[in-house]
Amino acid sequence: MDHEVLERIIDGRQKAADLPFALLKDITEKFSDDREIGHGGFATVYRGVLRNGKTIAVKRIRSNHSINETLFGREVDTLLNIEHENVVRFLGFCASTNKISIKIEGLKEHTYAEVRERLLCFEYISNGSLQEYITDELRGLEWNTRYEIIRGICEGLYHLHNEKQIYHMDMKPDNILLDNDMMPKITDFALSRLDEKSQTMSEERLGSRGYCAPEYLCEGKMSFKSDMYSLGVIIIEHTLGHPFPA
Repeated sequence: MDHEVLERIIDGRQKAADLPFALLKDITEKFSDDREIGHGGFATVYRGVLRNGKTIAVKRIRSNHSINETLFGREVDTLLNIEHENVVRFLGFCASTNKISIKIEGLKEHTYAEVRERLLCFEYISNGSLQEYITDELRGLEWNTRYEIIRGICEGLYHLHNEKQIYHMDMKPDNILLDNDMMPKITDFALSRLDEKSQTMSEERLGSRGYCAPEYLCEGKMSFKSDMYSLGVIIIEHTLGHPFPA
C-alpha cells in the first residue's frame, strides 16, 4: 500500500505527503552504501527504487548531527508550496521519532534513547549538479547550452521571488541539478525564507562562502538581493569555466 501511495505521487495523481520511514528504508535497501548517490555536511542522498522500477532521491539527515527542527520544518513548508519546472520536484517527507532500549553493563534497567529520522524525497535527477560542468570553453558545454542553463536558473528564481515571495539564501552550483535534457532545477531549501518584513535579519551565517552577499555575511541582512548576488557569481563561474575568487 505504501509503495502505491508513492507511485501515485510520482505519477502526479497525488500531492507530496508524509511517508513512512519503513518505506524509505525498504526502497533504499536499508540505506545501503551501494544506493548512496551523494552526501554533504549534514545529509546523505540515496537512490530509492520502487517495485515498478521508478527511481527517486531520498535525502536522509544524518542522525549523528543535531537535527535542526526549525530548518527541517521550514524546508518542508517551502517545498510543499513550490511547483515549477526549474525547481526540483518534491515528493514527500518523513519525520519519525522512536525510542530504543539500550542495555548498559552493570545496570539492571535498560536506558531508553530517542532516535529521530528526518528525510526528504525528490524526483531523481541523473546528470548531477552544475558544479560538475563548470569547465573551460574547450572542455565544457556549448555556449547555447550554457545560455539555456542560465536562463532556466533565472526563471526558477523569478518564480520563487515574484510568485512565491521566497528567497533561497544558498544559491550555488552544487544546489542546481541538471536533468537528462540539461534543464536546471534549483534544490536545497533548508535556508530559504518567506519574505516577511519582520524577518530581514539573521544572527546565524549559514550560507556558502563565495556565494553569500556581503551584507548577509557582515550584517545578517537577508533579501531577494542576496539571491541575485549569488546568481551573479554562478553566471560568472559558468561563463568563465572556473570558480570565482571568494
